[in-house]
Amino acid sequence: MLRRTSALGLASVASLAVAACDLGDIPLGGDDTDDFALRDPAAFQHIAAALSGGDELKVRDIFEKGDGLVFAETPNPTTLLTSTNALDDTRARAGRAPLSVLSYNVALLDVDLFGLIPYAESPDLERRRGALPGLIFATGADIVLLQEVWLAEDVEEFSRRGEESGYRPFVHERVGHNDGLITFIREDAIAGGTTTELTFDSYGSQVTTEYFPGPGIARGWIGVRFVHPDIGAVHAYNTHMQAFPENWLGRAKQARELGIIMRTVAEETGDIVLVGGDFNSGPYYAKAEWTAPGGAVSDRWLHNAIAYPTLLTYGNLVDAAIMGRPTNDAIADVTLGDTVVNDADTALEIPGAEEGWCERTPHTTFTATDCNTLYFVQYGGTEYPARLDHVFISDSDRVIATDSRIVFTDTETFGDLVSEPSDHFGVRVDLLVSRKP
Repeated sequence: MLRRTSALGLASVASLAVAACDLGDIPLGGDDTDDFALRDPAAFQHIAAALSGGDELKVRDIFEKGDGLVFAETPNPTTLLTSTNALDDTRARAGRAPLSVLSYNVALLDVDLFGLIPYAESPDLERRRGALPGLIFATGADIVLLQEVWLAEDVEEFSRRGEESGYRPFVHERVGHNDGLITFIREDAIAGGTTTELTFDSYGSQVTTEYFPGPGIARGWIGVRFVHPDIGAVHAYNTHMQAFPENWLGRAKQARELGIIMRTVAEETGDIVLVGGDFNSGPYYAKAEWTAPGGAVSDRWLHNAIAYPTLLTYGNLVDAAIMGRPTNDAIADVTLGDTVVNDADTALEIPGAEEGWCERTPHTTFTATDCNTLYFVQYGGTEYPARLDHVFISDSDRVIATDSRIVFTDTETFGDLVSEPSDHFGVRVDLLVSRKP
């Protein structure tokens, strides 16, 4: 596994490196969290309650049993979401500085097999790509985490436009792995005279058809350490994890790997650590099965909800978007998730598969849904609507979330195209953060 790292705080992780198969640097049993009872961490309690024999399981059993895990019922994260939403309730707001984070999959995927044969391409690339930088940098977010900025020319254009708008770009070399990640930090959010550090790595767990004999895609992450003038050091991670429910276990392994790294950095430095990206995993799915047009059935959707608590638990993180939601929207992943319609016969004719479903389902929760024109074109009827895009932050009394919202939900005009800017919606979180004591 290619590794280039300079970020503070990873020494202890590297020192534990052994032959770890596809679990990254730390093999199963090499982290204390592996041996927690599954029912003990708050983020896993609803998973343990829903699994057959869940009271007897350890966290490590997720990875050892894999598809052998059997759900007796749907895991319901209502208690987790409600408690997360209440985290700010007793925290004073005085003496804190604002910090805003935007995460957005911009769907500029353009990949050829062996550099010659078209492999995957997002819809309407040419008409959207020129307008996206202006829309994104106009938000003024302090930290901008983008996924699927794939080609060198897109990296160059986003970097140029970002610099013109007062942002500093951070992007890993497009060698070793390429998953379209690029991060921008506002120049005025970086204290003068301080240095910034870029870290990146590919995950130990990869889907071989994406890498070889596929087009050489290796999922991974990048991390940027910078010093904010009013907050101190911040470590901002950006990732795009494995897609599709049948790959749920590989995605959970990726969540474990990144979570251990982030927790280690937070514990060793006391700094603010956050991550955003397209995690391809929502916190809730109402049913295990989904029938796509044509009759194909995928049956790992309940398993697909496991990566979310895995990252929270191993990383000692909280869901910043849920922290910043209005109370009446705290459990919308569940309440709106229960209204999702799976009708293979109508799914390609009606976005959302039922007349009126999109109109009565507000764009407050799901970031991946057929109610998005481009998502419907690309995935129509094949995927559960869900909140796949997240911002997580280290669980610290230093942080308050004042607001969170789903963004880029409106259609725009791109020449003769009228559509949303991307096939995903973005997520923005506004925080108040105190300086490290």
